[in-house]
Amino acid sequence: MQEVEGYESGERDYAQLRGGTGPLVYPALFVYVFKGLKALTQDGADIFKGQCIFAAFYVLTVALVFVLYRRAGAVPAYAYALLCLSKRLHSIFVLRLFNDGVAMLLAYASMALFTRQRWRGGCVIFSLAVGIKMNVLLFAPGLLLLLLQAHGSWAGAIGCISICAVVQLLIGAEFLATYPVQYIKGAFNLGRVFMYKWTVNLKFLDEATFVSKPVAVGLLLLHVAVLAVFARKWLRGAGGVAPIRLWHSDRSALRNLFGAPQRELTADYVVSTMLVSNFIGVVFARSLHYQFYSWYFHALPFLCVRARLPLPLTVALFGAVEYSFGYVLPATP
Repeated sequence: MQEVEGYESGERDYAQLRGGTGPLVYPALFVYVFKGLKALTQDGADIFKGQCIFAAFYVLTVALVFVLYRRAGAVPAYAYALLCLSKRLHSIFVLRLFNDGVAMLLAYASMALFTRQRWRGGCVIFSLAVGIKMNVLLFAPGLLLLLLQAHGSWAGAIGCISICAVVQLLIGAEFLATYPVQYIKGAFNLGRVFMYKWTVNLKFLDEATFVSKPVAVGLLLLHVAVLAVFARKWLRGAGGVAPIRLWHSDRSALRNLFGAPQRELTADYVVSTMLVSNFIGVVFARSLHYQFYSWYFHALPFLCVRARLPLPLTVALFGAVEYSFGYVLPATP
């Protein structure tokens, strides 16, 4: 909320908006959401009310994940139970009030729409999630594949992507109209180097290696390579590679971009593709801080079930990750 104070005082240069933890590095919807929260909590003084609001966000997030699990099908009861047992997730939402939770709430809401073949509405919500925090883009490779398969053409996928772009332009209009370069560099800085102090996943490296360019490039290349491998797996799981055209010659330009999808994808395929795409990004992330646990926590039980891991191993893996992110502070090599 400290970062919001600069905005409230009239500052629109993103490079000048700062808080106690450093410069503002999130897109504009973060500013608007936390401005609203600041007003609802008497300028942040009513912490209990803020915690109640985030408790509601937490409950809604879990409810949406339950919906996704149910629609995907063949998810045992213990997987639902595991979703409610994380001390760290309770802290991220209710104690720390991180924006990660709000971003993931919107991301799962978009997935719920995608499982109902509502691609354009889902893209609006997906772009709103990106407007809270850019980590939601880790779902984007899987979403692109789904859009291509559902519409059968690049034109249909581009139509949905253009909706995402328009939403981002509307969200950032106030800043883009005044200091566009500063806004884009601040809100969508893909080259940002995280603080070594807070990394959890790469703490086994020394600091010089952690911030080095070769490590960043190597992780990016591995990310792309593993996505390519899984893209082939996803395509086989969807029944093979259906021909994807540039556009449908029997449709007008407008119908090519915004017409009805050509194919219905199963909810299981949609959920699996999106969650795996995001998890691959997490595995090869340059840094994972404690609050980033919310990016992939809700996928863990589902992915273990789909990998057909036995229950004891699933519980052991779940417990190990929970211990690492919830009970070891600060992170150790």
